[in-house]
Amino acid sequence: MNTNSPISRRDWLRSSGLLAASLPALANLTPAMANALPSTEASAAMPMVDEFAPLQTGAMPKLKARLFANENPLGISQKAREALIKAIDIGNRYAWEEFDEMKKLIADKEGVKPENIMLTPGSSEVLLITAMHFAANSGTVVTSRPTYDDLLDKTEVFKGRIVSVPLTKTYQYDLAAMKAKINADTKLAYICNPNNPTGTIVPPADLAAFAQEVSPTVPVFIDEAYIDFLEPGDRPQLGKLVAEGKNVMLARTFSKIHGFAGIRLGYVIAQPDMLKTLEKYTTGEFGISIATLMAGIASFKDLDWQNHCRTENARAREYTTKALTEMGYEVIPSYTNFMLFPIRMKPKTFEGQMFANGVGIQTRTFGGQSWCRVSIGTMDEMKTFVDAFKKVTS
Repeated sequence: MNTNSPISRRDWLRSSGLLAASLPALANLTPAMANALPSTEASAAMPMVDEFAPLQTGAMPKLKARLFANENPLGISQKAREALIKAIDIGNRYAWEEFDEMKKLIADKEGVKPENIMLTPGSSEVLLITAMHFAANSGTVVTSRPTYDDLLDKTEVFKGRIVSVPLTKTYQYDLAAMKAKINADTKLAYICNPNNPTGTIVPPADLAAFAQEVSPTVPVFIDEAYIDFLEPGDRPQLGKLVAEGKNVMLARTFSKIHGFAGIRLGYVIAQPDMLKTLEKYTTGEFGISIATLMAGIASFKDLDWQNHCRTENARAREYTTKALTEMGYEVIPSYTNFMLFPIRMKPKTFEGQMFANGVGIQTRTFGGQSWCRVSIGTMDEMKTFVDAFKKVTS
């Protein structure tokens, strides 16, 4: 968790009412989930990730640029909108064959079978149930940090242990160092690729080699929430390892390039036996609405919209990188819809002043350095960010 945020995740949950709002969900816990829970308060907080940690106590100022949560500022595709509207007429029905259609689309694209896919309401649930399972009996997860801490934080809540190594000098996962830390106590290797908050990637051949070598003894979990921001030809094709029977797990979400952050759809690709094990910690796929599935199917097919979002994101990212570089800041090369760069102010001070100027961002501190992580918005929003940044740092 980012301890340098103005308010802790749990305190913000309390002040905003989101913690209380999440309590009714506890009534739907499966026996496996209930047995794993260490406390009601902790379990209620777990689904809320650190994306919203920068929000301060009291009323949040009206934002001109909401750049703290890595959302898609362009929204959902027109075809997904039309599917949502059509779903109103059958909203009284449970989804049924829509599950099969969605899985087949994914399977055909990834080179796996439909039985290798489990659909979830966003990838946050995948991170939660994976942590619950592998944390059992003080299980150890090996990773490289800084990275996306959601699965890792939850592992510790469930009494598991994290063994981490630093990122490389180029802010990439150090696969060799991770491999050296894997031993008989290791239950899972966790990799976020592209990584959050750095925006960096592991070279596809290196990642495939690591997964190929490690997965026969330790499951390899790869969080690919931002994979769609890479050009299709640049993405690691790890589905083939799953097709070959390797113990590799790939987590995906529609929250990013598809713009489904508030609609909630994700999936995990893994071996059928692994999916059956993880399913014990869920209330089943029927937690996904027919409207979400219909919109997801439409969006998955809409390659033109995905290409448009990828192109516009790259354009705004390049503009912002150029502007920051010209001001003397070194931006870590990003392959995502956010970027990370060092700042010359205390994190809380910088964060507060940016919010006061109507621009929401996040800050981090690691390696003895303060950093800003800013999401990529529209071109107009990034111009607003640059103007506010110049004002705050002048």
